[in-house]
Amino acid sequence: MDKNKKIILIVLIFWGLLGLFFFSSHVTSKPIIELNYTATIPGSLTVYDFMSKLRNEGKINFTEKNYVGMGKFIETINGVSGNGEKNWIYYVNNKKATVGVSNYKIKKGDIVSWKYEKSY
Repeated sequence: MDKNKKIILIVLIFWGLLGLFFFSSHVTSKPIIELNYTATIPGSLTVYDFMSKLRNEGKINFTEKNYVGMGKFIETINGVSGNGEKNWIYYVNNKKATVGVSNYKIKKGDIVSWKYEKSY
């Protein structure tokens, strides 16, 4: 009986470690898109203005929709569209933005990032 318990314990440990390896490799996966641009911004540009500048230079592609009173909402970045469950959300200095992209004026030292994540 002790021998059978040892075999069962070894099999359980093996499957547990295999599951841990599989789970951890999926949790640390990279985002769908990672874009990094550093620029000196003349005057005061909004996030949307800067993105438009990058689009005109051929560095990024995106589509937007304008909502009266709220401003622009980014629907697609480089071919990846929001689907109702997930959308593109932007962050400034690692904090979720509280205003639309056409309303936030970039300040010196700001880091603007986009995440494709669940909408709440």
